Amino acid sequence: MTGKISKATQTCILLGILLVCVTATAEAAEPICVWEVVTTYRKHLDDGRLTLMSDGKTDKGLPWTLIRDTVDFGQEGKAEPRAGGAFYKGNWVGGWNIDARVIMNNATINSEYAAPETMPKEAGQSMIGTKPSPGLQDSIVDVWEFVAVLPGTNSFIRLTCDFTPNGLVMDGDRKLGTYEFQKAAVAVNFIDPQFGRVVFAEKPDNVLSGKGQAVNRKRWELQFTRVQRMAIYRSKDNKDLVLYTNNRAHAPRYTPDYKTTFNWYFTQVGRQKKLMIRGLEAVQAAGGRKISWYDEDLVLVAGVPLR
Repeated sequence: MTGKISKATQTCILLGILLVCVTATAEAAEPICVWEVVTTYRKHLDDGRLTLMSDGKTDKGLPWTLIRDTVDFGQEGKAEPRAGGAFYKGNWVGGWNIDARVIMNNATINSEYAAPETMPKEAGQSMIGTKPSPGLQDSIVDVWEFVAVLPGTNSFIRLTCDFTPNGLVMDGDRKLGTYEFQKAAVAVNFIDPQFGRVVFAEKPDNVLSGKGQAVNRKRWELQFTRVQRMAIYRSKDNKDLVLYTNNRAHAPRYTPDYKTTFNWYFTQVGRQKKLMIRGLEAVQAAGGRKISWYDEDLVLVAGVPLR
């Protein structure tokens, strides 16, 4: 969930973009921020992602600029921050929606292509507050959210990963590294040397915690959190809206189809904290056990209310 990236880090995202824009030189352009975008208009995306570069263009050459806190793509569209800059909501030219989450900010991670392995159907489908199996070795094959934060900076990485049956850590078709068990812990051998080999200790609530390499005397804080079903809301015609702990709806992993998979989050509007699903407000009632969304009334049938 967005709470795993500190509020201080979230509010620094836009400041970091501004700083890099102001200090950009004629040197080779570098990535500032990477978005994972759910949209039906995919012209400007590279495998579902859009990277804002320090030369004022995206990785596919689309000019962009920051107007106050809005990322403006000129005649092609624009998007405004949500949830302190952890998400962006906007439209492309013609009205196509932009439903984006920031997955890397002032940070990147090296990976290499690998054919994804078929994961068990139950991966990512356990309910919050449970564990698929008591032992880590029996439950490691699952969907996990990887969060890396460099304390005191606005640098972070947030990816949805698979721990596969054949010992790989995958970000879609991008191999981040391999894993192996080390007594009661799990060691991840990252391809990226900025992390290297990290031993993750199992913590309560389906969390694996570790420390990365030092950068200017600060060490990366690394965490894998098991992705689970957080809440299941049901409509009057028995259709379920499933919300996951990694702020996705309908499915635990990214898919590009805006109609079937999208984001949910809380964002501050004035003095009010509002629940947004697919960029549209979901009005809560009965302590979060009921929501009204897209002119439908839904009732919580499993999981916990969203707060």
